[in-house]
Amino acid sequence: MNAPDGGAAPGPWDEVVVGAGTAGAVLAARLAEDPGRRVLLLEAGTDAAGTGTAGTAAGTGAGTAAAESRSGIPVLTGRHWDYSARIDLGAAGADCPYPLGRTVGGTAAVNGAIALRGLPSDFERWAAAGNPEWSWDRVLPHYIRLESDADHKDEVHGLDGPVPIRRTDSAALSPLAAAFVRACGGLGIPALGDLNGTGRSGAGRIPRNELGDRRMSPDLTHLAAARDRPNLTVWDRTEAVRVRLAGGRVTGVEAAAPGGPRFVPAGRVTLAAGGVGTPLILQRSGIGDARRLEAAGIEPLVDLPGVGHGLCDHPAVPILATPLPGVCRAGLPWYEVMARTPATGAAAGGGDPDLGIFLASNVTTAAVPRVGPMLGGRVAAMVSAVLLAPESRGHVHATGPEPGRPPDLVLGLCAEPGDAARLMRGVRTAWSILRSAQMSELLGRPIVWTERMVQDGALLARALRRWVTPLFHASGTARMGGDGLAVVDERCRVHQIDGLMVCDASVMPSPVSAPPALTCLMLGERIATWMA
Repeated sequence: MNAPDGGAAPGPWDEVVVGAGTAGAVLAARLAEDPGRRVLLLEAGTDAAGTGTAGTAAGTGAGTAAAESRSGIPVLTGRHWDYSARIDLGAAGADCPYPLGRTVGGTAAVNGAIALRGLPSDFERWAAAGNPEWSWDRVLPHYIRLESDADHKDEVHGLDGPVPIRRTDSAALSPLAAAFVRACGGLGIPALGDLNGTGRSGAGRIPRNELGDRRMSPDLTHLAAARDRPNLTVWDRTEAVRVRLAGGRVTGVEAAAPGGPRFVPAGRVTLAAGGVGTPLILQRSGIGDARRLEAAGIEPLVDLPGVGHGLCDHPAVPILATPLPGVCRAGLPWYEVMARTPATGAAAGGGDPDLGIFLASNVTTAAVPRVGPMLGGRVAAMVSAVLLAPESRGHVHATGPEPGRPPDLVLGLCAEPGDAARLMRGVRTAWSILRSAQMSELLGRPIVWTERMVQDGALLARALRRWVTPLFHASGTARMGGDGLAVVDERCRVHQIDGLMVCDASVMPSPVSAPPALTCLMLGERIATWMA
């Protein structure tokens, strides 16, 4: 439903959650389990549930929602924040689209439905950064609570959680996916039966949050069951402009809605607008680096210089090849298998994997815009090298007090020399898999890439700068901790402000070694327990 007309929204609300995305939808549903608490969930995008289109390819009547099928799991467009980012490549930079989910369900409603956990070492880094509540042994129970894993019935997997976890059956893998796993074995990357289990390195089947032909994003797994509660209200097409403060405490949210601007009074506000949206709301509220705020025409109220600092994303380099006839067929899953391996090589032993090698089928220009020039309208298979634990960082800064102005959004993909060196090794591994005897039986010539480009260090460095792309996994822009650049404490309460919290990927002190969707769901579960 939409916010009512008029300047002041009914209230006060006990809890206002800003952003019905991957973490925010979970949090709001959990908070509303207390019948004595009035919960309002604000979403800038549309709410498909009101038209019976949640999780399907149909539009909601707002904008031009299009869809592309990935084995029945629709990839929605027209439900995004259409950001543009600058990739910091030193002397040579590049602009690229940076779309992030703008709909109930968030980016989890428009992504590839990959349900990978972070690695235990990811959370030990979080704990070492001053956040002991986020060590692996503390977060694992919340992953388990989420999951209903159809394939693994043991103590480290959830059996009856709200999120269904499925993998393509080994016997049903496409020929290309099966060839990928065999090719990895030929390079010393062992088969791994469970990428969400206790194993770290290896090649195996990707867990996905799917049920039948539907992507099970949090609007379906959490919100659907909570919508009938009289104490939960969802307002779509209502964009939070800023939070309002008085005496060091949050008093509510100023929002833009179809009926005009309004103030939403609240006892507590939790920002769950994502790794880009949350820092922008904070900055427009006067919370951030005082000098930058003044330069943007925003009155500084709380000096927290870490807001918008430390933006991280996973850099990827795709290598594409034209499949032989019949190999990439309509209806095949986009993602069936992947590999994790240390950048030092599979045979090095020890250490955590810091490279992901992903196979994707049926790749088109519409699905992967940055590699569109490679494709020229063709359908391709793609093997991508992904740096799982990058050190490079960027930033996001508001450029004015109102949301209409595009932000200053810079991605530091491979800005650190060590990241570039590791990703180059990843590209060589991906190339070896793509050109293996197992996969060469199914693929034609690679598109753009050549053996000389991969083996010549200077040419490969140049190709990396040309083709490196983000995976739209923005995190770290309001990170937790106790140092001078931390924005929230380990329970995700904003420093220096009472009644204001953050619950999304922006609180991550460092990225997880996986697409962040499942971890964001876990964040919602974990933070909800502290707010009960």
